[in-house]
Amino acid sequence: MMNKKHFYLIVDTETTNDNMVADFGAVVVDRGGKVWAELGCLIADDFHFALGSKKKVQAKYKRLELLGYRCDGSVAYINNWLAFIRETFDPTLTAYNIGFDMGKCRNTGINLDQFKNRFDLLRLAKTAIVSTDEYATWAYANDALTPTLGKPSASADFVARYLDDTLPPEPHTALEDARDYEALILSYCIHSPRTRSEILADGAGNAKSKWVQNYD
Repeated sequence: MMNKKHFYLIVDTETTNDNMVADFGAVVVDRGGKVWAELGCLIADDFHFALGSKKKVQAKYKRLELLGYRCDGSVAYINNWLAFIRETFDPTLTAYNIGFDMGKCRNTGINLDQFKNRFDLLRLAKTAIVSTDEYATWAYANDALTPTLGKPSASADFVARYLDDTLPPEPHTALEDARDYEALILSYCIHSPRTRSEILADGAGNAKSKWVQNYD
């Protein structure tokens, strides 16, 4: 087994209208940002309306399948892959708003509870990036603001594009969001610099939060 302090499992999901996972994406990275494993798995085609028209979303995923960027899978397939990842890398789990992704995975039967060390990448990003004067200046200059309050947005899309201005808008497909946007944010936070214990502390949730609790 490899040393767990060097590895992180970043998970992202796109969901259905009944709060289940439609598109599951995950990537294992080390502290240097190297990708060691990744999975993009399509398990439903009833995508949430917020992603756009059903026809356009299905066409986008059909193209990903044709290019080999998605496999048609099942919950069992994803869980087998996750078990392999746990045994091989023993990673720390994270997601950008981990409460959302863990909730949808639990609804679907995807077992993320097997990863006992976990933190919220959104919370970490708010502390390490969004709260800085530099980010606020960039956000106001680039209209990267919340729609209701007009304050600097903490979305992964804007935060990642703040770090790398060559990135296009986030595609809102699970694997690509995790690998190309959220992994970039994590890498920046790690090299702020922060130790693993500091990362866990900055991304910790309330003890009563469902994503903090174990259900297996």
